Amino acid sequence: MLAIEGGRPVREKPIVARPVVYDPDLMKEIEEILRSGVLVSTHGKWVRAFEQELASFVGVKFAYATTSGTTALHLALKSIGVGPGDEVITTPFTFAASATSILHANAVPIFADIDRETLNLDPASVEGKITDRTKAVVVVHLAGYPAEMDQFMKLAERYGLYVVEDVAQALGAEFRGRKTGSFGHISAFSFYATKHITGGEGGAVATDVAAYAERANLIRAHGETDKYWYEVLGYNYRMTELQGLILYHQLKKFDEFQRIREKYVKTLLDELAPLDGDLLVAIKPRPYVKHSWHLVQLLLSVERLRRPRDFVVEALRREGIGNVFVAYPTPLYRTPLFKNLEGHGRGCPWTCPYYGRKVAYERLPNAEWAAERVVSLLVLPNLTPEDAVDTAAAFKKVLYELRR
Repeated sequence: MLAIEGGRPVREKPIVARPVVYDPDLMKEIEEILRSGVLVSTHGKWVRAFEQELASFVGVKFAYATTSGTTALHLALKSIGVGPGDEVITTPFTFAASATSILHANAVPIFADIDRETLNLDPASVEGKITDRTKAVVVVHLAGYPAEMDQFMKLAERYGLYVVEDVAQALGAEFRGRKTGSFGHISAFSFYATKHITGGEGGAVATDVAAYAERANLIRAHGETDKYWYEVLGYNYRMTELQGLILYHQLKKFDEFQRIREKYVKTLLDELAPLDGDLLVAIKPRPYVKHSWHLVQLLLSVERLRRPRDFVVEALRREGIGNVFVAYPTPLYRTPLFKNLEGHGRGCPWTCPYYGRKVAYERLPNAEWAAERVVSLLVLPNLTPEDAVDTAAAFKKVLYELRR
């Protein structure tokens, strides 16, 4: 009997995915920062040290830390000159910030469809959405799966577009031997608590282009070039020294954390093999990509089940699988933000006189298809192969019971 129907759960103590942050050496250095009173990056050393490590890790010349992945995306768009009257193409099957950052830049998001095999943005669909107003494409590496960057860079060259890589979920992933974040004109990262490395919050932009780096550095600090002298409209997107220190230590442990992730995922996918192709399909990396496993994305064969996807997810939670959820249940264009076209108020940026067009967001078949079926498992470095075995057991129990 399923736990949701009164039966005994697979796990009496639920699985909880959480970041691994504690380190005795880190605690000593935190105390040093607190004793020094140097908490801001403008006077400290740790944010700069983290930025240098991140740039080296990604394989680019410049990296600048920010307050969040959302502000990093906004900063990236502003740094390449996205603004009023521009269109920026992105995926609707993602976290809101991939699209709302475009609104924050006073540009109009345009949604293209996704690839059913990867759940990433489909280059062919993107090409069909390009107009004379298209300025950039925000390419999301969803769940840690690298997007088809060679095709996106060819589109950028053909149509004179910028490519912004959204690497919030894909630190350390690789496409044809190069790390995500090193392909586009500029890239954005997130260090929220669920990400590969975390400072609780935090983000960064990275680029090989000195002009974009200089502009990003200027905009993230009020547009100030000298004391109380402001050249451009800027923001306060600076990271604190404590966050920089924590992230510096986390990045040094990236390979260790990633081995743990990969061991958990391999065990999980091996254990789920009897279901794969029958009651679910696991999104697996193509041979030329290295997945960094922020999430394991599974697509349920909903036509073969007696209950809908949301019931399955709740049933799995009742079995003690606490890291199961849905990313993402609703394509962004169906949320009120994009249905109502309010934005900044009075319809801006859609009603911007520099734009002068009407947008009607259409439903995209692959995004709709995936949103109905997807089930997600958060992967963090506290999870063990034993957790993976129990997770697969819960999937088998629930899906076999609900099979038509």
